[in-house]
Amino acid sequence: MRRKLLCGLAAFFVATVSEAQPVPARDLWEFPLGALLEPAALASEPGAGLWNPAAGMISDSVRWRFGVASLARLAADQSIGGQLLSISRRTPGGATLGFSFARSSVDGITRTDADPQSIGSVIYSGTLASVTASRELIPHVSGGVAARLRRGQADQEIRHALAADLGIIVHDIPLLNSRIALSSFLWRPGREIEDRPAFVAAVDARVWGVELNEIRAGYSQVSVNRGAREDGPFASFRSNLLEARASWFRTRAAGQTVSRVRTGVALHYASFVVGVAREEGASSLGPLYQFTLSSVLR
Repeated sequence: MRRKLLCGLAAFFVATVSEAQPVPARDLWEFPLGALLEPAALASEPGAGLWNPAAGMISDSVRWRFGVASLARLAADQSIGGQLLSISRRTPGGATLGFSFARSSVDGITRTDADPQSIGSVIYSGTLASVTASRELIPHVSGGVAARLRRGQADQEIRHALAADLGIIVHDIPLLNSRIALSSFLWRPGREIEDRPAFVAAVDARVWGVELNEIRAGYSQVSVNRGAREDGPFASFRSNLLEARASWFRTRAAGQTVSRVRTGVALHYASFVVGVAREEGASSLGPLYQFTLSSVLR
């Protein structure tokens, strides 16, 4: 699997980066940074449209929204981590402008020479700065666009790339209060084969209750061009201030299939939302944890 960024693959990444990945560390953006608690296409907490720019839109009663997220998978000899910082503002004209900065990295990749003795470590990391704009296009339909600058580093190789994404969410559909979300992620027009953009999608509906006291269920998909495909069902339960979520995802890549369970809770209190989520480890990897915090100013 692409997520098995183990020490033995370090030399392969460094040696083939010019051929296989025009910008290194594309694999790190297959981790669900900021979207472990929610499906990527609908993820709004901590929310600045990282995965779907349309999801960054905030309501007309809110002026500012701030968010942070931290993602980590710890192992005895290696750790994978990510951080996200976001800020959004609703303009008087009804549009939401957002900015986010995200970083993902792998620590513990050792450098070796003629023998297995470690002679240092290999840097494998990526950063992503995004500027987004979103607004309601027509009743029940929100759209968004994003401009992104990505930096990737594999050992001494450092490269940059610009990407542009489009997203849309059809929300509050009268039938079961349904939602449908679609977006591209890291799309570089004309470089789809080389740089592997992703397509994210999700659909969900209210199966019981009313707003703030409800059970929702749906299906999510993240498909990377010439890469991993992840899809599966999810469900959420909210009772006033407390929200619980669970999902089951199956990932297919390189002829292998791995299934994982994600669970998490979120507490809505005053103008804050605090969330904690966990993904069970796949194969020899340990569990993945995420912490999110967001706040609004009205």
